[in-house]
Amino acid sequence: MQTQKYCWQQILLHWVSAMVIIWTLVSGFYVAHVNVTAATLEQVAFINVAMTTLFIPLFLLRWFFRLTRLKPRSLHDDPRGQRIAHAVHEGLYWTTAIVLLSGVLMMDRAIDVFGWFTIAPVLSDPYWHSVWFRIHIVACLLLALGVAMHIAAVVLHELCGRRVLRRMLP
Repeated sequence: MQTQKYCWQQILLHWVSAMVIIWTLVSGFYVAHVNVTAATLEQVAFINVAMTTLFIPLFLLRWFFRLTRLKPRSLHDDPRGQRIAHAVHEGLYWTTAIVLLSGVLMMDRAIDVFGWFTIAPVLSDPYWHSVWFRIHIVACLLLALGVAMHIAAVVLHELCGRRVLRRMLP
């Protein structure tokens, strides 16, 4: 059985995820590619690390809801379109998971969560920090591409009369 909309928890977690992911991608790429002061770089890194650390349990909860709750019926009548949509969404989830995991594993210092608490680094070997850092960069690039494709697909669906956005609004 399928529904017409996602439940309110899924809708809330979707928009929180969107805000966190878009902020961290845009701000992270900005400080990586624009000449900013060391203080700005440090501040953005501090905010992004703390925010994404708090986001990890919300992301896991979102994935749990995705697996356990009914989802709206597909807007694609053909099975091929349904498979493509499913694969793209799975890719977004897995890529986000890799970004979050690699973000934790690349840390060579304690994770400071807004001064509320700290988490000790998981790994101590600089070699593995650099490996996970490279994985993190590639995963962030893939996630940025996936998010851009996702937004473009929503716009395309809406322009074609398939009202996908209303399923993610309260």
